[in-house]
Parts: sequence; structure tokens; C-alpha cells
Amino acid sequence: MSVLKEGQLLYPTESLPPMMRDFVYCVMHATQANDALVGPVAVSVASAAVQGVADVLTPFGTDMPTSLFTGVVALSGDRKSTVLKLACRGMEEFERGMEGYPDPEMSFRDWGAHPFLLEEATEKGVVDVYAKGAKSLFYALDEGSILTRNLVVPSLCKRYDGADIRDLNRTRGFTYVADTRGALCMLVQDLTFSRMMKGDKGAYLIESGLLPRMLMSFASMPLSVPPPPCSMNLHSHEFHERTKALMQDYKVIFMHGKPRSKMRLVADAEQLWKQALEEWEMLLQDGVWNSIRPFVRRAGEQALRLAGVLQWFTAPQEMIERTSMEAAIDIVQWHLVQARAGFGKLPQEALQQELARTLYDYLMRRAVKYNATATPRNTLIRSAPLSLRKADQLDMALDQLELEGKVGFYPMNTRKNVVLTAASIAAMNPKNTTIANNLSGKF
Repeated sequence: MSVLKEGQLLYPTESLPPMMRDFVYCVMHATQANDALVGPVAVSVASAAVQGVADVLTPFGTDMPTSLFTGVVALSGDRKSTVLKLACRGMEEFERGMEGYPDPEMSFRDWGAHPFLLEEATEKGVVDVYAKGAKSLFYALDEGSILTRNLVVPSLCKRYDGADIRDLNRTRGFTYVADTRGALCMLVQDLTFSRMMKGDKGAYLIESGLLPRMLMSFASMPLSVPPPPCSMNLHSHEFHERTKALMQDYKVIFMHGKPRSKMRLVADAEQLWKQALEEWEMLLQDGVWNSIRPFVRRAGEQALRLAGVLQWFTAPQEMIERTSMEAAIDIVQWHLVQARAGFGKLPQEALQQELARTLYDYLMRRAVKYNATATPRNTLIRSAPLSLRKADQLDMALDQLELEGKVGFYPMNTRKNVVLTAASIAAMNPKNTTIANNLSGKF
């Protein structure tokens, strides 16, 4: 098995365990959101449910949290908030144990619940929740711009690693809390993310290690074909029931101070993981991959965490099976390709070809979705994948696609409208299915 699946554009939903895969399809049906948005959110929610009850014992003998940090960049109107809310339903029952909240000074352990889904929390508020007994929290941010406004980035990085909290505050004094867990799902609009990444702030988010700790997804592609049917009712789906069960397990652990379970790899899963580590290390010999070195170097750790999440969420046991590791490697590799597309620096010729592939895939999907072969240039500047929204990079991609005979332009000698050529339409429709030309009469 090789990790090198660079051509894979669709989220590897088929690699997920059946119950999680079915839930992803159900949410896609209900919201018309694409797999690159729904898949990472579902995995992130599963991580938040598992992290409170189980850790991974690495092949090197150290404990590792099953907490995952996920970042999804999507277009405005892509149903980010709806998808996150649907995925988190199984956690609401645990939080309802907070109803009444009789005494703000009382430990959360006294009534068996605490705030779990954090949206607009401040760093002081987060420390307070941990100090009053919480052991596991989920930063569920459907407006990711608040990430750097309210939360302290170095502290977030420590939460990912499960580090002890040592907080010194002028009014509160010194707070020490050991053995906590925190997962994060950051959903952010593409234009907001672009502003976040400009200047020193963007460099800081990468250099601090926060973004390289994230499984990144740039979910800007429209849903081109309907997902396969789902077998369960979305609102009473087994995914929610499993989340509820894990939250009840966590309740017992945090109320009574019991230790989390430990998972380790079976022999063939460990061998597969070590093979993937070697291949990811080899990627760094390529200048393009080396430009996202922090992401690549964390891939092995991400695969361990993710394999533990998939195993415990669907078939809890002390041994992580090979199938869980295979799925984890597929998913982590897909996220690496996403990170390379979003953050990697390419040589000019390679950049032009990469942009052309991205644009061509977008135009083909759009043609199927809207039954039209022509796309106005201003639509591309507004709605194409993020890397193509600068005029110079869009022109680089158009130059390459025109050279390859895949697109033409209307009116002639302008680029007001980009039109797929007959060869592109034939590649899209091997059975000569008719796709309307929305500039009919012009060609």
C-alpha cells in the first residue's frame, strides 16, 4: 500500500468505516454540502467523542491523545454551520445535564456535566472550565475567524498535545490542571481565511505549529454528483447514538477520576504505519512537498491519532486493526494533498500546470452541475477554488488549458467567458450525453 495518491481529489469517504460513511452520505443528502466539508467534520466530531475515553499507546511507548484538529475552508453558503450542528447532535444530551446550573462555584463533577461545545470561548473561560473538573472539550467553531481573536494560539497547540495547564492570572492566581484533552473543528469562509493568512498573521499561524496540527480541507468544489443513498434516518442515525454512548463513558471517567483506555497497534498495522512514515519522509525530497514540511512531518502522528479514533468509535477494543490504519493513512494523505494545494510553493512551470488541473476539474464539475459549458470570467474570480481567484494565477491556468486545447474564449480575443472545447465535453460525456451550451448560437 502506498500513501502516494496525489491525483485523488474527492474526500476518501469510502475509506471510512461503514457507519461513519453512511452518516456522511446522509448529511450530504440533507444539506447538499460536498464530501470535503462533511467528511472532515464527521471525523472531527468522532475524535471529540473518543478523546475523553481513549488514548493511543504509540510504538515508542508514549501515550498520545486521540484529539484531532481540523480546518475546513469553504465558500459562503456552503452550509458550514448546518453540517457542524447536525454532526454534533449526539453531544447535546451530555450538555443538557448542565440545565439549572445551580452554583457557579460548584465543581462540574457534582452534577455530571459541563459545557462541551465551545464556540466563542476566551482563553480565561477555557481554563475556568478545565479548572472546575472538565477533562475533555470540543472547540466547534463554525466562524473560524474567532480563533485568533479570542483564543491563545500557543495554548491551543498545548491542548492538542494534551499538555498540563499552568495558567498564571493576576486576579485568579495560579491554575494547574493535568491530563486534559481538546479537539478542534474550525470552519471558515474562504475570503475570511484569505484575510487571516495575509501578512504576519498567516506566517505566525504556520510557524506556531497551529495550522500544521490541522487536517486541512479546501472544500470549495461544488457537489458534482449525488452521493450514494444513506440507510438510516439522519436525526436518529447510529452515528449520534455512538456519540451519546461515548459521552456517557466520558461522564463516568471525569466524575470518578478513572483513567482512559489505551489502544495499541496490532503488528501488521504497525508495519503499515512505519511504511507510510518512510514514504512521507521521502516526499520531503521534492521541493513542492518540502515547502509544507511541518504538515508532512506531522502526518505519522495524525495517522496514529486518526486510526485510534476510527477504531474506538466503531469497534472499541485495545488493539487498533490494520483496516483502521489503512483508512487513517488514506485520509491523512488526502489532507496532505489539500495542504500542499493551499500552502505549497511551486516552481513557475509546475504551478501553472497545478493551477490548470485545478481549474479544469472545477470547470468540468460546474458543467455537470449547471448543465452549461461556458463560465464567465468574473464568476471564476468570485467562486473558483481559492488559488485561482487572483487574476494573474487564473490567467496562468487559462493559458495552459488553451495550450492543451481544453478551453476556448468568447468573444474572440477576449477572456470574458471561458468555454469548454468539444474535446473536453467528449471526455466528460463518453456516451455523447447532451450538455447545453449556455452561449448557444455563438459557436
